[in-house]
Amino acid sequence: MWDLSGEDPVRRRALGGCIRRTYALFCCGFAFFALAGVPGAPAKAFPAAPSRSGQKTADVPEGFAIDLKASEADVLKAVEIVTQDTILHGTQVYSREDELTEAEAATGSAYYGPWTGPGHAFYKVRTKALSPLHFKNSTDIGTISVRYIVLGVAPNRTHLQIDAIFVEDGSKRVHPSDTTVETSEFAEIQSHIVRIQREERQTADLVQRRELQLAAQSNVKERDAEAAKLKDAENSVQSLELRLHELQHQAELRVKTQANLKSAPFQHAATLQSVPANSDVLIEIITPYWYGVETVDGHRGWLRHDQVEPLP
Repeated sequence: MWDLSGEDPVRRRALGGCIRRTYALFCCGFAFFALAGVPGAPAKAFPAAPSRSGQKTADVPEGFAIDLKASEADVLKAVEIVTQDTILHGTQVYSREDELTEAEAATGSAYYGPWTGPGHAFYKVRTKALSPLHFKNSTDIGTISVRYIVLGVAPNRTHLQIDAIFVEDGSKRVHPSDTTVETSEFAEIQSHIVRIQREERQTADLVQRRELQLAAQSNVKERDAEAAKLKDAENSVQSLELRLHELQHQAELRVKTQANLKSAPFQHAATLQSVPANSDVLIEIITPYWYGVETVDGHRGWLRHDQVEPLP
């Protein structure tokens, strides 16, 4: 960001507003063209002139939508955690702050109105936000509202919709996000989904191992039967470990050439770090064109299908 500390207060506020408007216009245009070039990206309409009434109109474009390979229950847990984290990800008011805090979980939104469609609606609201970044032409104090719609479409597939809007307190002018807020919120949600699914797998493994142990212990009464059943149990455990090793091998990929690890499954999403060629990564989420992966050093993000290949 530009350093305006040397300017007088009035000129500094004027220059700051001009810089934010110019940057927001650039980000909005870049996000649209980047999404247009990514296969499978959710379709978005061109933004029309914002409403001055402060109420939702058909002219305001929808935000971000994706189908996740996760149960509705897991996505609901992750969304609830993010709505209560008091942070609005992907925007800021002051250049020295990386995020906007003091957001609150809400049961509804004055802008979006009550949700009457299928699924579950969640909201996060930040009042008294001054010209927040990544909301087109925002130049005043107002309220940011983020809405999350969660809809299970299959036992292990859930649709997630995220919309973000900024409404000025005085003029009631409406400023849609350039999708930076939506994709940043999604990145937080997907990281929680990965953690939840991993904990569920670990719990299932522990239960399975405990069941095997109990099954083996129950055969202590008869010596001959105990030896036979214990051997069967050992063979079963070896088979499970072999199968687990095979599944782990199938779940790992190797980076073809140096690639950028993205924060969300879109070409324009923020780059988290560079992944060297021939690095091994673990698959955690699969979408039609992207893999959600974890690197050997524990970082999670997204890589395109064509950037990785199966292990030899």
